[in-house]
Amino acid sequence: MKVLIVIPAYNEELTIGSVVALAKKYGDVLVVDDGSTDRTSEIAREVGAVVLKHETNRGKGQALKTGFEHALANDYDAVVCLDADGQHNPEEIPLLLKPIIEGEADLVIGSRYLNNAHKNIPFYRRIGLWVLNKTTVLASGVKITDSQSGFRALSRKALESLELNADGYHVESEMIHELAEKGLKIVEVPINVRYDVPKKHKKNPVSHGVGVLAKVVGLIGYKRPLLLFSILSLISFAVAGVFAYWALKPYWSGGNVFLTQAIAAGIFTLIGIQLFVAGLTLNVLARMVRE
Repeated sequence: MKVLIVIPAYNEELTIGSVVALAKKYGDVLVVDDGSTDRTSEIAREVGAVVLKHETNRGKGQALKTGFEHALANDYDAVVCLDADGQHNPEEIPLLLKPIIEGEADLVIGSRYLNNAHKNIPFYRRIGLWVLNKTTVLASGVKITDSQSGFRALSRKALESLELNADGYHVESEMIHELAEKGLKIVEVPINVRYDVPKKHKKNPVSHGVGVLAKVVGLIGYKRPLLLFSILSLISFAVAGVFAYWALKPYWSGGNVFLTQAIAAGIFTLIGIQLFVAGLTLNVLARMVRE
């Protein structure tokens, strides 16, 4: 099987050399330099990788898209995606390729949760990952334990089926959603992850997580609008209930109803009803589009 290992990289001169050196034992290595201002490209070439460089930083999603287009244009049978920061162990590449070689999967995700490697993740990040995993499962309908893992392998069929629009890190969830919608087989295999790497965070983890979550929620709205709008409707009804309790509390004690809170309760009740009706309408339209 002709394998291409795609490594998106942004200012990773400290680790890119060792990652490429270990990875090239298992296939051809392509480093997509996403607008780095350091020696990432130079070091990657010296170690033996082919390098494609974006002149400006366009985001991980676009870097992977560039790598996938290169793989299709050069007749590769499979692609392995690997982070450039040294968190992933290239020696585990055969574990991800095995289900594809045996025809058991089109997307293989390396999961930190299948061998408890996730316990090394800081607690606040584990909470964020849990939320992103659950929302990705809702969006895709596929039970995935580690939706945000960047260590994954794709068959040529998967590459030909993808039409990625994501530019940032939510590309991981978009990939799952899109391939699941087209009926391709997705499996996970256990991997190990290191967190003692030189650059742990390139972005603020809170803003990064919120940004990814917003994109994944958008995917839910596209595929399961009734589910999304039903959740929003329930939230609105819950807020209405709080205002209603606040408005009526003095009345139960022999006083007067708080008019402002009562009006707020009525407004949120109407919003909840409108959200539910919108969900029903969009659900019908989404089915018509898919059919």
